[in-house]
Amino acid sequence: MQLSIVSDNGGVTRVQATGQITTQDTLAGKLEPMSQLLGEAVYSRRVALNLAEATFIDSSGLGWLLLCNKRFREAAGKLVLHSVPPAILDVIKVMRLDEVLKIAEDEAAALGMM
Repeated sequence: MQLSIVSDNGGVTRVQATGQITTQDTLAGKLEPMSQLLGEAVYSRRVALNLAEATFIDSSGLGWLLLCNKRFREAAGKLVLHSVPPAILDVIKVMRLDEVLKIAEDEAAALGMM
Protein backbone atom coordinates (compact mmCIF):
# COMPACT_ATOMS: atom_id res chain seq x y z
CA MET A 1 0.00 0.00 0.00
CA GLN A 2 1.26 3.41 -0.94
CA LEU A 3 -0.17 6.52 0.74
CA SER A 4 0.51 9.99 -0.60
CA ILE A 5 -0.65 13.49 0.25
CA VAL A 6 -2.77 15.03 -2.49
CA SER A 7 -3.31 18.33 -0.66
CA ASP A 8 -3.33 19.79 2.82
CA ASN A 9 -5.06 23.12 3.17
CA GLY A 10 -4.99 23.13 6.96
CA GLY A 11 -8.66 22.22 7.16
CA VAL A 12 -8.83 18.92 5.30
CA THR A 13 -5.97 16.69 4.27
CA ARG A 14 -6.59 14.70 1.10
CA VAL A 15 -4.71 11.39 0.95
CA GLN A 16 -4.50 8.92 -1.95
CA ALA A 17 -4.11 5.17 -1.35
CA THR A 18 -2.66 3.17 -4.23
CA GLY A 19 -2.26 -0.57 -4.74
CA GLN A 20 -3.12 -3.32 -2.28
CA ILE A 21 -4.56 -2.22 1.06
CA THR A 22 -2.64 -4.54 3.33
CA THR A 23 -0.34 -4.01 6.27
CA GLN A 24 1.20 -7.46 6.53
CA ASP A 25 4.57 -6.19 5.35
CA THR A 26 4.43 -2.62 6.61
CA LEU A 27 3.55 -2.81 10.30
CA ALA A 28 6.40 -5.04 11.46
CA GLY A 29 7.97 -2.76 14.05
CA LYS A 30 6.93 0.44 12.26
CA LEU A 31 4.45 3.19 12.78
CA GLU A 32 1.04 2.79 11.26
CA PRO A 33 1.13 4.05 7.60
CA MET A 34 -1.16 7.07 8.15
CA SER A 35 0.95 8.39 11.04
CA GLN A 36 4.13 7.61 9.08
CA LEU A 37 2.88 9.88 6.30
CA LEU A 38 1.35 12.70 8.35
CA GLY A 39 2.82 12.37 11.86
CA GLU A 40 1.27 11.26 15.13
CA ALA A 41 -0.96 14.36 15.32
CA VAL A 42 -2.81 13.22 12.20
CA TYR A 43 -5.65 11.69 14.20
CA SER A 44 -6.91 15.06 15.40
CA ARG A 45 -7.22 16.26 11.80
CA ARG A 46 -9.83 15.77 9.09
CA VAL A 47 -8.65 13.35 6.40
CA ALA A 48 -10.37 12.35 3.15
CA LEU A 49 -8.87 9.02 2.04
CA ASN A 50 -9.25 8.36 -1.69
CA LEU A 51 -9.33 4.63 -2.47
CA ALA A 52 -9.98 4.97 -6.21
CA GLU A 53 -6.57 3.51 -7.07
CA ALA A 54 -6.72 0.70 -4.51
CA THR A 55 -6.72 -2.70 -6.15
CA PHE A 56 -7.30 -5.12 -3.28
CA ILE A 57 -7.97 -5.25 0.45
CA ASP A 58 -7.26 -8.07 2.88
CA SER A 59 -8.09 -8.63 6.55
CA SER A 60 -5.00 -6.71 7.68
CA GLY A 61 -6.08 -3.78 5.51
CA LEU A 62 -9.57 -3.86 7.02
CA GLY A 63 -7.99 -3.98 10.47
CA TRP A 64 -5.84 -0.99 9.57
CA LEU A 65 -8.88 1.03 8.46
CA LEU A 66 -10.66 0.16 11.71
CA LEU A 67 -7.61 1.11 13.77
CA CYS A 68 -7.32 4.44 11.96
CA ASN A 69 -11.03 5.08 12.39
CA LYS A 70 -10.77 4.40 16.13
CA ARG A 71 -7.75 6.68 16.54
CA PHE A 72 -9.45 9.49 14.61
CA ARG A 73 -12.56 9.20 16.81
CA GLU A 74 -10.52 9.16 20.03
CA ALA A 75 -8.57 12.26 18.99
CA ALA A 76 -11.68 14.14 17.79
CA GLY A 77 -10.55 14.00 14.17
CA LYS A 78 -12.43 12.59 11.21
CA LEU A 79 -11.61 10.01 8.56
CA VAL A 80 -13.83 9.68 5.49
CA LEU A 81 -13.14 7.10 2.78
CA HIS A 82 -14.25 7.92 -0.73
CA SER A 83 -14.20 6.66 -4.31
CA VAL A 84 -14.03 3.09 -3.06
CA PRO A 85 -13.79 0.56 -5.92
CA PRO A 86 -16.80 -1.80 -6.10
CA ALA A 87 -14.85 -4.96 -5.20
CA ILE A 88 -13.38 -3.33 -2.09
CA LEU A 89 -16.72 -1.77 -1.15
CA ASP A 90 -18.32 -5.22 -1.41
CA VAL A 91 -15.81 -6.62 1.09
CA ILE A 92 -16.43 -3.71 3.45
CA LYS A 93 -20.19 -4.25 3.20
CA VAL A 94 -19.99 -8.04 3.66
CA MET A 95 -18.05 -7.42 6.87
CA ARG A 96 -20.66 -4.76 7.80
CA LEU A 97 -17.89 -2.23 8.27
CA ASP A 98 -19.89 0.32 6.31
CA GLU A 99 -21.84 0.71 9.56
CA VAL A 100 -18.65 1.81 11.34
CA LEU A 101 -16.57 3.57 8.69
CA LYS A 102 -17.60 6.85 7.08
CA ILE A 103 -17.77 6.23 3.32
CA ALA A 104 -18.63 8.75 0.62
CA GLU A 105 -19.31 8.08 -3.05
CA ASP A 106 -16.76 10.63 -4.28
CA GLU A 107 -14.45 13.38 -3.09
CA ALA A 108 -17.10 16.10 -3.19
CA ALA A 109 -19.37 14.03 -0.96
CA ALA A 110 -16.47 13.25 1.38
CA LEU A 111 -15.62 16.92 1.74
CA GLY A 112 -19.29 17.59 2.46
CA MET A 113 -19.12 15.09 5.34
CA MET A 114 -16.22 16.93 6.92
